[in-house]
Order: sequence, then structure tokens, then C-alpha cells
Amino acid sequence: MIGAAQVRDGNRRIDLKKKRMLVILIVLTLCAIWFQSALHREASTNESRWFFDRIRSIMSFLVGPELATEILLRKIAHFAEFFMLGTESLLLCILIGRRDLRSFSAVFLLCNFCAFLDETIQIFSGRGSAVSDIWIDTFGSVSGILFVLFACAVADTLKEERENRRSGRDRDA
Repeated sequence: MIGAAQVRDGNRRIDLKKKRMLVILIVLTLCAIWFQSALHREASTNESRWFFDRIRSIMSFLVGPELATEILLRKIAHFAEFFMLGTESLLLCILIGRRDLRSFSAVFLLCNFCAFLDETIQIFSGRGSAVSDIWIDTFGSVSGILFVLFACAVADTLKEERENRRSGRDRDA
């Protein structure tokens, strides 16, 4: 028979594994973001063009052929990278047990620092930087943070409802 101490120890190991996996995922996301920024203009353009050629029909269907451009694809990529970074960072923060405004603000500031660093890397790679990309990155990270907060609120509400139903059954029995 498994004792309560063994269950707690097992849960701690699972939480530690989740934390480690999230840290690794955050590092990989940052490496991917900054690797893309370090590409020279020609390599970056070729990569975007290659990817755009493969999804042009999907983008044309979604936004119309006149708006389906490589530039839009690049802006979507900026948003998506930082959406992931905001999501992963806030999940780690919550898993560590920090669910307060100060911690959420720290995640926001960390993501913004990464956005500024991303654009700085582009200056040194010969591509130049754009303030609009920093705004897109910021919007992506804020969207990721809000997504996690919304998902947590829904999960907490469902958990509370489940507990209320259980306690209601216990009183009836």
C-alpha cells in the first residue's frame, strides 16, 4: 500500500520534471528566436520565401491573396515566437508557485527584454531592427500570458465546481 508521504514525494518529482522541461523549452524557444535574428538578410529572406511558398495557399485562403505576403508571415512568426515565450514563462512561474501580480509583471518584463535583445541582434546581423517588431513581440507575449491566466481561471472554476458537487453529495449521504 502506498503511503501519503510516498504520494507527496512522487508528486514533487513530477513537478520537478515539469519545471525542468519548461526551463528547457524556454531556453530552446529563446535559442530559436535569437538564431533567426542572427541570420544574415539573404539567409533570412531565403528561409522566409521557402516557408511562404509552402503555405501561400493557406494564407491566401485565410486573409485573401492581396494580404498573403512574406512580410505578414514574418510578423506572424514574431507574434507566435513571443506568444510561446510568454506562455512557457508564465506556466513556469505558476508551477513554481508564484501566482501574484509581481511575478506576472516579471514575466512580462523578461519577455520585453528578450524582444529588445532580439531586435538588437538583428542590428548586428546586418538586417536592422524595427520598433514595430518589438510591439508585435510584446503583443505576442502579453497574449500568451493572458491565455495562461484565462486557462488557469477556467481550470480553477471547474475544480471548484467539482469540489462543490462532491461536498453536496457528501452532505446528502
